[in-house]
Amino acid sequence: MKKNDPEKQYHDITALYDSAEELAATVEDKSLKNPDDQLDLVEPLIEAIVDSADLLCEEYIAILEKPSRKRTAKVRIENALRKIFAALEEYRAALSEAGSSTLAVLSNIADPVVAKIRIQVEKITIIFMQLLQISLDRVMQKRELDEFKAANKKMYDSLQQIGY
Repeated sequence: MKKNDPEKQYHDITALYDSAEELAATVEDKSLKNPDDQLDLVEPLIEAIVDSADLLCEEYIAILEKPSRKRTAKVRIENALRKIFAALEEYRAALSEAGSSTLAVLSNIADPVVAKIRIQVEKITIIFMQLLQISLDRVMQKRELDEFKAANKKMYDSLQQIGY
């Protein structure tokens, strides 16, 4: 499969569902003393991922079938991506607030999955950047945007050179 193969790109988007299931599985980890605390931590992120994945999949297919939909799909795609990035930030904030409490210890179980989700969402963001001109500053907060630019410097610089 080529890098920009529509089937591969669609699979990259649908991989969000697998990540949401993996995140949900952290609640059932046998080492947890209180699974309800873990559920409270990860549930908002799971919901944001699943809701956004539904919309991103629908819009991706619709754009491939009818490219003229790009203009109307742009705002919905930006909103879906923003919803996931906001939920990732809320997860990070909940960890910070927890400090050294039991919740902070429990969250370590989900951290590797959350890191994987962040990378997957960045990959999906790049897919939609290549497909239509989404506005990153409407999708991410400044800190997230700086991290994204640093992690994807080569791709971001090439987009800047072509006037994106």
